Amino acid sequence: MTGDNSTEDLNQRLKKLINAAPCMLFMKGAPQEPRCGFSRQIVALLKEHSIQFSSFDILSDEEVRQGLKTYSNWPTYPQLYVNGELVGGLDIVKELAESGELENTCPKAVTLEHRLKTVINQSPVMLFMKGNKEAARCGFSRQILEILNDVAVFWC
Repeated sequence: MTGDNSTEDLNQRLKKLINAAPCMLFMKGAPQEPRCGFSRQIVALLKEHSIQFSSFDILSDEEVRQGLKTYSNWPTYPQLYVNGELVGGLDIVKELAESGELENTCPKAVTLEHRLKTVINQSPVMLFMKGNKEAARCGFSRQILEILNDVAVFWC
């Protein structure tokens, strides 16, 4: 009985990990410091194609390392999941990259420039400051708030 509960618990944990991000890579090591050649290659491919991904170091948790092989019915690492579904390992990701499908399969990383343009264009006037309009956290922010309020500027 205990074995069934622990398997259920592990499967729940694996499901949470797999769904922790839209694109989740289970690898040896971390993207900044892969600990095997296959992990290094898949990280390089994902970065080269500007894929936004999170990762889990399977070397840090033996239960996850062994359990994920059974859960996914995929015996090797790295393993890439998108929206909770197994895409595959390095060979599959290489094929997707070569065919041009990788960008359609995985979420693209959003550049800082794109994120800033989105924020800036939310309102006709956008103020970047310390604190917020109800509670400025420095003298310069307080002064600019006073000026904007005096001239009745409507801003975010």
